[in-house]
Amino acid sequence: MNKTLLGYVPDESPIYVIHPFVKLFFLLIVSLFPLFIQAPEWNFLIFVVVLILMAISRVDMGIMKIYVPVAISMGMIILLSYTILGGIHPEFYVLFNVLGRPIYWERLRDAMVVYFRILPMIATMVFFLSTSRERDIIVAMRSIRVPFVITYVFAMALRSAGMVLEDFQIVRQAEQARGFDPAGKSLIYKIRQYIMYMIPLFALSLRRSEEFTNALVARGYAFTGEAAKVKRADFILTHYQFRSHDIFFTALILGLFIALLFFRFYYGSFNLETSWINLLFSPYN
Repeated sequence: MNKTLLGYVPDESPIYVIHPFVKLFFLLIVSLFPLFIQAPEWNFLIFVVVLILMAISRVDMGIMKIYVPVAISMGMIILLSYTILGGIHPEFYVLFNVLGRPIYWERLRDAMVVYFRILPMIATMVFFLSTSRERDIIVAMRSIRVPFVITYVFAMALRSAGMVLEDFQIVRQAEQARGFDPAGKSLIYKIRQYIMYMIPLFALSLRRSEEFTNALVARGYAFTGEAAKVKRADFILTHYQFRSHDIFFTALILGLFIALLFFRFYYGSFNLETSWINLLFSPYN
């Protein structure tokens, strides 16, 4: 098993055939797809495709359980913001009333559009973090000659996100070792416990930051002064070759994005008016 930013991937996973730059390019480009797509069914299809890619890469799909509560709570917030807190619009079609507040079809539809735009973005980020290591981030960014300072800050930010999850599990296991069991406790009590987790997590983050700093100083790295101007040899790039299939996947991703823009703005595809959701459930039909 190889450790990634958010979990572990088996050694025989086909994802290792892909150059790190292709994975970063996939993240940056595919994350833009939902911004140009209004139809919820197409964004949901992107979400499903990303999940299939995770399964093909042999990522532990159990990691998605962590994000189920996030997805549900995010959906509830969006739904409440667009319906209950969306204001009064006499020009819209009223489906029903909740506590005297009218629920409009247009606002419910817009909430669905926003939710299914965010969902594939989250899935794409999880896929990238679940199949990438810190080394992959550095290789991908150095392949396109991004300055070392930017590469280091970006890689450490992603690494810190994964380490916070690891530290959270350590704190939970430490509580369990001391006999603490949150089962049966009230929701308010659990929320208070999660807030209390911030104290040890913050302390661990400070300790790790100091360790990172000492490690860089010990290796002679510097971000300012004459030492920062020294050209570093990218020996790590010699272990990663950009092969023909990497060119194919990069061209495929870019081609799909160009095709999306062409059909979206030239033919008006992927819009809300032609969406299956709108055609099947709209009260105006």
